[in-house]
Amino acid sequence: MANTQLQHRYVHGLDGLRALAVIFVFAYHYGFSWASGGFLGVSIFFVLSGYLITSILLKQYDEHQKLLLPSFFKSRIRRLFPAAFFMVVCVVAWTVLFKPSLLSTLQGDAIAGLLYVSNWWFIFQDVSYFDSFQSPSPIKNLWSLAIEEQFYIIWPLLLLIGLRFTRKKKTVLFIISCGALVSALLMGALYEPGMDPSRVYYGTDTRSFELLIGCCLAFVWPLYRLSSKNVPSTGKFILNVAGLTSLLLVFLCTSLLNEFAPSMYRGGMLLVSLNAAVLVATISHPSSIIGKLLSFKPLRWIGTRSYGIYLWHYPIITLTTPTTEFGEFNYVHISLQVIATCFIAEISYRFIEQPIRKEGFKTFFRQTLPTFKPSATFRSHLKFAAPIVFVIFFLLFTLGVTGILEPKKTESKQPEAVHIETTAKPISQDNNLKEKESSAKEPSYTQVLSIGDSVMLNLADPLQETYPNIVIDGKVGRQLSEALNVAKNYAQFNEPSSAVIIQLGTNGYFTEEQLDELLKQFSKADVYLINARVPRQWETEVNEKLEKAAKESKNVMLVDWHTLGANHPEYFTKDGVHLLPEGAEQLTKLIYKAMLKSTDIS
Repeated sequence: MANTQLQHRYVHGLDGLRALAVIFVFAYHYGFSWASGGFLGVSIFFVLSGYLITSILLKQYDEHQKLLLPSFFKSRIRRLFPAAFFMVVCVVAWTVLFKPSLLSTLQGDAIAGLLYVSNWWFIFQDVSYFDSFQSPSPIKNLWSLAIEEQFYIIWPLLLLIGLRFTRKKKTVLFIISCGALVSALLMGALYEPGMDPSRVYYGTDTRSFELLIGCCLAFVWPLYRLSSKNVPSTGKFILNVAGLTSLLLVFLCTSLLNEFAPSMYRGGMLLVSLNAAVLVATISHPSSIIGKLLSFKPLRWIGTRSYGIYLWHYPIITLTTPTTEFGEFNYVHISLQVIATCFIAEISYRFIEQPIRKEGFKTFFRQTLPTFKPSATFRSHLKFAAPIVFVIFFLLFTLGVTGILEPKKTESKQPEAVHIETTAKPISQDNNLKEKESSAKEPSYTQVLSIGDSVMLNLADPLQETYPNIVIDGKVGRQLSEALNVAKNYAQFNEPSSAVIIQLGTNGYFTEEQLDELLKQFSKADVYLINARVPRQWETEVNEKLEKAAKESKNVMLVDWHTLGANHPEYFTKDGVHLLPEGAEQLTKLIYKAMLKSTDIS
């Protein structure tokens, strides 16, 4: 009897860990500086999922000498699909009614989400996880659920094959460990420093090691065999020190790391996952103090609803946050969004997740409405209204994913990349800047090159008016690392009579080495670095590197757009990054003044 109780022991501390993980992710999506590594909450979820699922499967195998795969798959579908389906239907319906401009993005995302292939869909569609400038998909967070569902389908089959053919769990453990190592090495091999890391971030192949680490833990620390009996005091001390240390490391990683650091993808996530495994192991043991600490009731409440909170927080943030507030903190709006997320997650948990998980789909649909009996009158109205509401939601969902209600595009879309080249002649011969101080005060460059991202595309018209001989090379979403190859096409600009304008850093971090390599390609020209005005967590680090480069090189000048732009929100579109015509004009003037100053003409 005691053994049976051990086998079915529920660990409340793991709910507390789920709560911390979802809070980290929530805070990361808000852009709080103390949660720059909050995306690692997903790594905790992956390790925990691998551990719990493998513990369940190993328990089945020990008891029955086989895996009960049909019941396992059925339980996973009951647990995951209903809440996700409910969320996707509601988001599509909301989008049809209030934000039809997102339908073109949402159609494929919704279908991929319900088929649990979102991560690969986003990879093949070249959708960045980290770029929120181009109308982010409100269900982009389904990528991680796709990885988990793919794992739930494939892993039991592989485990069964391994247990059948080897018979020795140590051999299976060794194979799993090798698989985890291969996945982690693949992440490091596919990662390109300075490039958007979304490919390795989304990939099932490059994230499997986190799940497999949890699987390994289940072999050496099976949940159903853990007991507080006969644990020596030394063992308890080591257990608790390990737990407290790993928890402290989780908080440090969450506050100090960021998603663009090369070290994250070259061993960093592996170490984070190993630390998460230590934390899961200590919490799972009945003798653990840390497990009792994380059993705090409010944490347990969040933890039991963490699936619904994770599902709903991202669409609520993206659909209800004005674009002017992305990267800013309106705490009234944030509070309302948190309350809405928790409220809807509670509704989902009580009336969808738990009933279907316990009773199944048939019983749920057969019993839910009949058992809800506030009054006879209300019941009769409900029986009449419920089918109508269902049909309306179904129609909105169908119309949304099929694109029938998608608004026709009447405006031309901004090109993703542009190359503009005009007939070259010295700037001093023709300069149409409206507010130059005098015709004598003009920088005398024979040619000008500008390389940038989508902000550079906003600058194209005023730059051409001011510098008729300019060559503009701009591309939406361009990282500084991509500009290294672009710059090789403009070797002719590396001469003293040339000016090179570089506007990069809007879309993420870059390394000092990459910036130095770019500047070396124009070592003979005058280079003007435009710092970033981007309400994202990488803004400060990017601007510090640009400022440092300008101080260290005589031919490099800083154009301080950040300071000017910070005081003039009217220069920007709603995202606070891209430029309105007035902003483009003002930045062009700032560049012009920097050129006047550097050429010492007065």
